[in-house]
Amino acid sequence: MLECALAYRLTGVESAVNAALIPLIDALLPQTQCGKCGHDGCLPYAQEIAIGGAINKCPPGGSSTIAALAALLHTDALPLNPKNGIEAPRTVAFIREDECIGCTKCIQACPVDAILGASKRMHTVIVNECTGCDLCVAPCPVDCIDMLPLPMDAPVARNDAERRALSGHWRDRYHTRTQRLERLQYANIARRRLASESAAQLMKQPPSKPIEMGVWTPPAAAPSTPIMSQEKAQSDIAAAVARAKARKAALRKPS
Repeated sequence: MLECALAYRLTGVESAVNAALIPLIDALLPQTQCGKCGHDGCLPYAQEIAIGGAINKCPPGGSSTIAALAALLHTDALPLNPKNGIEAPRTVAFIREDECIGCTKCIQACPVDAILGASKRMHTVIVNECTGCDLCVAPCPVDCIDMLPLPMDAPVARNDAERRALSGHWRDRYHTRTQRLERLQYANIARRRLASESAAQLMKQPPSKPIEMGVWTPPAAAPSTPIMSQEKAQSDIAAAVARAKARKAALRKPS
C-alpha cells in the first residue's frame, strides 16, 4: 500500500516537472509551425520532448536548437534526424502572381496568416511574416508558389535575442490565427444550432390556413392604330425613289 502511494506521488511530481518544462522547451523551438517534426506545430513537439521524446527532429532549428535543448535537458546533443529533413538557410514563399487563380488554398494552409488575397483574386505573401514552413506549396493546384532565399532587405535575426524575438512573434501570430479559427468554428456551430432549434419550433406550430388567392387577369390591350396608312406609305416610298433617280440623272449630265 505504501509502495503504491509512493509510486503515485513520484509520478505526480514527474508530471509536474514535465509540464513545467513544456514552455521552456517551446521557447527554444523556432516556431515555424512547419510540421516537419511530425506534429501540427511547435507546442505539440515541445510536449513530446518534455516526456522524453527525441530532441533532433526540428530542421528549421537545426544544430543550434538541438544544442540548446540538450543544455536545458542535461542530455547529449544529437545530429539532426535526416528523416525529418536537412538543415538549410531560411527560405520564404513567393507566389507567381500572374499564374495565381485565387483558390485561397495557400491562405488556408499558412499557419501565421502571412498570405493576403481573396477568392478568385490574386494572392501575395507578406515576406517579413513568412516562416518558411512551405506548407502553402503542396495545396496549390497550379504550382505557382516557390520557396526562395530570404531577400536582402528582409529582417534577419543576428543573435539569440533576435531569434527569440522573431520566434515569439511567429508564436503570437500562430496563436492569433488559431483563436480566430476557433471563433469561426464556434460561430458556425451556434448558427447551425439556432437554425435547427428554429426549425424544430416551426414544426411544433399548427399549420396556418392557406390564403385564398384570386386569379389575376391581364388588362385588355388598347386597340392599336396604325401610324401611317398603307396608301400614304406607298406614296412616300414612290416619291423617295423618284427623288433618288432624279439625283442620279443630274450627276450623269455632263457639265
